[in-house]
Amino acid sequence: MPNETFFNLPLEKQKRILEAAKKEFSQNPLKDASIANIVKEAEISRGSFYQYFTGVDDLYLYYFHSLGKDSHKQFLFSLKQHQGDLFATFEEFFSRWLLEIFQGDNVLFYKNLFISMDYHGMHRFFFFSDRKKEEELQPSSWHNHKKMQKEKKEMLETVDRTKLEVKSEQELHLLFQLLLHIAFSTIADGYHNHFDNGVYDIQKIKEEFYLKMCWLKKGAEKNKEVKE
Repeated sequence: MPNETFFNLPLEKQKRILEAAKKEFSQNPLKDASIANIVKEAEISRGSFYQYFTGVDDLYLYYFHSLGKDSHKQFLFSLKQHQGDLFATFEEFFSRWLLEIFQGDNVLFYKNLFISMDYHGMHRFFFFSDRKKEEELQPSSWHNHKKMQKEKKEMLETVDRTKLEVKSEQELHLLFQLLLHIAFSTIADGYHNHFDNGVYDIQKIKEEFYLKMCWLKKGAEKNKEVKE
């Protein structure tokens, strides 16, 4: 997360920096992103950049989360609409997210994100994988950390656990991470495997996600009748 100095900037300057980030990250994957390009586009000094962010990775992660700043509220609303059914909520949320990723205003950013993403990089973006100790956080990050913890707690409390084979909150955390991994990896696979005639087959990506969810819910192994 940005340092407190960033949040003390005028909103217009914050927006300019994020627009510069969007341009750079839409043109290049994170590993090739240039701080020099960002500071030039944002009209700030390199020294100022490091007053706001620890590095380009920090800005990248913050930009990603800024795109989905209301997603947690939307997910919680959907979860309540589905009476706590976690799988139904994930399926509905995934369908909406696909449209944002492949048809929204940040298609180039998402394309670079998912095409270059590896396993370890993927988990940096997971809402349920932030285990950083509170004493390690900057004051501004601490506020956002506490807000996220509150949102996580409300989500976990809203899930109808009677429909799930989970025995503890830790197991429910693991299930959330598994579902997020399925969602992220399915999208990444879609970029590599479902591009035809200049377009991505969103329906095919969606079908593969639903199939994986079905396997997770019901099992992929056929039930064999016991013969006497």
